[in-house]
Amino acid sequence: MSAPPSVMLINPPVTERQRSGPIGPVIRNLYFNSPPLGLAYLAAVLERAGARVGLMDAAVEGFSMAEAADRVRAFAPDVAGITSTTNFYGNALEMARLVKAEMPSLPIVIGGPHATRNAEAVLENPCFDAVCVGEGERTVLDLVAALGGGACLGDVKGIAFRAGGRPRLTEPREFIENLDEIPMPARHLLPLSKYVPQPNDGPYLPKFAMITSRGCPYECIFCDHGIFGVSYRSFSASRIVDEAEQLVSRFGARDIAFVDSLFMPTVSRVRGIVGEMERRKLRVHWTCTIRANVATREILDEMRRAGCWRVRIGVESGNEEVLKFIRKRVTKDQVRAVAGHAHAAGLHPKAFFMIGHPTDTEATIRESMAFARELPLTDITVQVNTPMPGALQSTFIREYGTIVTEDLERYSFWEPVFIPRGLTREKLTDLYREFYRSFYLRPVIWWRHLRMFRNWNDFSRYARALRLLFNMFVRRRRAVDEEAGG
Repeated sequence: MSAPPSVMLINPPVTERQRSGPIGPVIRNLYFNSPPLGLAYLAAVLERAGARVGLMDAAVEGFSMAEAADRVRAFAPDVAGITSTTNFYGNALEMARLVKAEMPSLPIVIGGPHATRNAEAVLENPCFDAVCVGEGERTVLDLVAALGGGACLGDVKGIAFRAGGRPRLTEPREFIENLDEIPMPARHLLPLSKYVPQPNDGPYLPKFAMITSRGCPYECIFCDHGIFGVSYRSFSASRIVDEAEQLVSRFGARDIAFVDSLFMPTVSRVRGIVGEMERRKLRVHWTCTIRANVATREILDEMRRAGCWRVRIGVESGNEEVLKFIRKRVTKDQVRAVAGHAHAAGLHPKAFFMIGHPTDTEATIRESMAFARELPLTDITVQVNTPMPGALQSTFIREYGTIVTEDLERYSFWEPVFIPRGLTREKLTDLYREFYRSFYLRPVIWWRHLRMFRNWNDFSRYARALRLLFNMFVRRRRAVDEEAGG
C-alpha cells in the first residue's frame, strides 16, 4: 500500500519592503487579524482523507522568503499549494520560484481569487504546475491524487495546467451546494496566538473569525465575487453553532467575528442561527455584517440578546446618486434607520465607506464624511476604490478617470490607484485622511469607546489605535509625498 500524500499549504511571506512601505501600518495592524481560513478548509479536507498536511502562514510568522522555503524543504511534501490575493500575487510568485529552484521536481499549485481570474497568465510562469480554479475543497483531493499518481490532469475538473507548452482549462468544477459536507477549518495547524485583532476591535479576547456562507447575489460594481460566485450558499444553523461551540470549548474564544461577504441575506437565516445559539445556551460575544435593506429592529434586538455586540454596515457612500451608480441597493434612509436601531438595541454599529468611486467628486466625498458623522456609529473603515480584475467596474472605469499604476501590489484598497475625473492623487489621499480625522476626533466617539473599557489592558489596545491613526494620517502622508517627490 502506498504512503498517504504529503501536502504543504502556504500563505506566502510579506516582504520587509512591504512592511516598511506606505501601507506598512495597515499591513502590520489589519492584515493579520485572522488566519487564512481558505487554506485551513483545504487542510481539513486533506487531513480527513488521510494526507499528511502542513499549513504555513509565512506572513503572520514573519518569515523571509528563504526561511519559508527552508520550512517547505524540511517538510518534504509531495505537493505544495500557495494561495494569493491580487496585491500579494508577486509574493506568491517569488515564493514559488524559490521553492521550485530548490526542489525542481515538487509540483506547485496556486489557488485563490487572483489565480482563478488569471489562470492562463499565471501559467506563463513555469514555477506553477497547475492552478486551482474556483472552490477548492473537492478539486484539491483529485488534483493531489493526479499529481501523486501520474494521472492525466485533464481529467481533473476545475483546474488549469500546461499541455504541450500551452495553458489548458479543464471542465469547471461545480460549486458545493451542501456546505455542511466540508469539515471545520484545521485551525490546530496554525499559530493562533499570533493573530491579533485591530486595536479598536473590542474588549473580548481571544477573538476568532468564522465564515458561514459563500457567494453573494448582489451586484456592487466594485466587488470581485472571486471564487465563490453569485449563488448564495450557507452552512446550516446547526453546523454554524457546532463550529462556534468548538471555538469556545477547544480554543477559548470569547468573541467570534462572522466575516461572511453576506451574513444577512434574510432575517430568517439570522434568526435561525440566533435561535440555535439560544437553544444551546452558547455564551460568547460575536459580531457580523448586516444589510441595511434587510435588518430590522426586531432581529437586532434578538441578536443583542444572543451575544452580538457589534454590527458592521456596508454603506460605501453618503451620496444617493453614487449609491445608485455602484449598485449598492441601499438608500441613506435605510442606513439611518438601521444604524439608529442598532444603537438603540445596545449594539456598536460600525460602517464601511469607500471613496474614489467612478462618479465621486470632492463634494460627494464630503457628503459621505458628513453622513458618517450624522450616524450613531462607534467606528468606521474607509477604503479607497480599487478596480480589481474581475469586478464589473474594471470594464469601464477608464471612462471616468485615470488608473495611475498597473502594479498589482498597490491594489490594496488603502491607497489611490484610480483617480476619478476632477480629482488628483494628492487630493484623494488628503480626503481619505480627513475622513478619518473628521470622524474620530470628536468627543462623542471617544466617549462611546471609553464606555467599552473593561480593564487596564484596554488602555494598551487604544495606545495601539492611536499609533495606527498617527501612522496613517501623518507618517503615511510623508511616505506618499516622498515617493511622489513632494
